[in-house]
Amino acid sequence: MAPRGHNNSNSESESKGKSSNAAASTTTTRTGVKQRLSTAQQQYLKDLNHKNIHNNHPENKPLPNPVDFEEYSDEFLRQYKDKFQLNSADNLSLQGYLLGSRIGKHTYSAKRNQKNMPDARITKHKLAKSVKDHFENYNVREAECLPQFIYKVQNKKKKFRMEFKG
Repeated sequence: MAPRGHNNSNSESESKGKSSNAAASTTTTRTGVKQRLSTAQQQYLKDLNHKNIHNNHPENKPLPNPVDFEEYSDEFLRQYKDKFQLNSADNLSLQGYLLGSRIGKHTYSAKRNQKNMPDARITKHKLAKSVKDHFENYNVREAECLPQFIYKVQNKKKKFRMEFKG
């Protein structure tokens, strides 16, 4: 009976060469598969993270469209109106909306907010529309705007300091 490790080959060197070549071919295909799987897994993990993991920090909320003035706060719209001295009334506060109810219409404050009165107030939608109209029709003076912009960008994170030249 022949030993167990014996093949029907002519020499031992041939049998060792065949077995080492077979082992080498399986390892190269295995490593190739491993690399492809790891690349696919990495891509899957990136997609998974991109879709499902979000940072819900309050500062990371999406910014409003800069031209959509209805998204801005009442305070911002009032400041814009006051800065550019727009000829429109202030918008209604929460109390103004409450005065619009059936009972609130009989009060002195509600009567004062009617259209023909001098202190009448308007809705946020109307104020935003007047601010948007002014913004779109406002002529920008480049000689004033560009130096201010460059100064703000250059000194964005610097604190105010005075330098005395002697």
